[in-house]
Amino acid sequence: MKKKILNLVTILCLIIGLTGCSPQAASNYVSEIPEAISDAIDYQVARATIGVPHEAPACSNDKYAYGTLNDEERLVYNQILDAIRNRTDEVPLSTKSVDVVKRVYNCVLADYGDLFWISGYEYQVYYRRNHPIGVTFSASYYMTPETQAQYQSDIDAVVAQWVAEAPKDGSDYAKAKYVYERLITNVDYDMDSPNNQNIISVFLGGATVCQGYADAVNVLLQALGIQSVIVTGEANNESHAWNMVRLDGDYYYMDVTWGNSRYLNADATEGNMINYAYLNVTSEEIAQTHHNQVVFELPDCTAVKCNYYNQEQRYFTELDIDAIGTVFTEAYEGGSDIVSVKFAGNELYQQALDYFLTQGRFVDYCPGLRSIGYIESQEMSVLTFMF
Repeated sequence: MKKKILNLVTILCLIIGLTGCSPQAASNYVSEIPEAISDAIDYQVARATIGVPHEAPACSNDKYAYGTLNDEERLVYNQILDAIRNRTDEVPLSTKSVDVVKRVYNCVLADYGDLFWISGYEYQVYYRRNHPIGVTFSASYYMTPETQAQYQSDIDAVVAQWVAEAPKDGSDYAKAKYVYERLITNVDYDMDSPNNQNIISVFLGGATVCQGYADAVNVLLQALGIQSVIVTGEANNESHAWNMVRLDGDYYYMDVTWGNSRYLNADATEGNMINYAYLNVTSEEIAQTHHNQVVFELPDCTAVKCNYYNQEQRYFTELDIDAIGTVFTEAYEGGSDIVSVKFAGNELYQQALDYFLTQGRFVDYCPGLRSIGYIESQEMSVLTFMF
């Protein structure tokens, strides 16, 4: 008589990371453990096959996505992060849920922009009598440990230099503005740049795309003591990545990619110029064009104190022509390449656009100016001129 056996089945799923700011489809397949296991097997024996989850070092509570997790998920987060940091394979996790693994892995990526050596992960689910009894985790890597170590050393040197030049004793706003400006002026937007899905492209290559920018913002701001989390989703119907940052206790959105003139105009011959329309904005403002698809809850960002235009006295609640014109004059005479102002509502924005651009009255405040470029940002009520 044929002996009835217990099937101990594993399900292995490879989750591929972002490439070209677009998520690729996951591939799945099923395999069986070669040796048959009898009905007499108990949970402890089966669990020994998987291994016992260890207590990994706890993540710092200043990580935003980590703070949104429950106790079980935080244990899994610590185990996944520890496995990635130490390149450990087949790590048993403190969960039986594949959904928890997926959610937590994405939270790790949102909190840590410096994990440049990983390309995705595999998870293996163990079943007994069609009931899951455990999950193991293994990260996939772009490079060898030796290559990773060399890149890490080179990146650390650049990050240390940039951080040393930041206004460490300044306000949170000053630090955020520094990072925004530093990345835009030093790093081109280039879809063909190598390693553009991680910080290698930023700190060593000088050219990247949205994911590289968002990762680098995360690295630099956290080095300056400011919480930052990477937000992924869509903008203008394309996959995109940007950041949410905490400044003076309030949350704001920052999008370095959209702040780069080269992103707005890839054929531009001038160097990178800074569009401040996406420096420290509210949920309502960013939602005009950006739609997040993150696995963790985001707050309603309503603060405006650290918005660029409030901080720089370039926010107008009425059409004060001379006050607005004075901003243009000071920027032009001061040798700036670009100047922008923000208005309290679209109607006011349209009035200013008509006066200064359509009627050509901008030149009244910039004598000798022969030509200008401009960026219309109707959704943000921001008008930008480039000299």
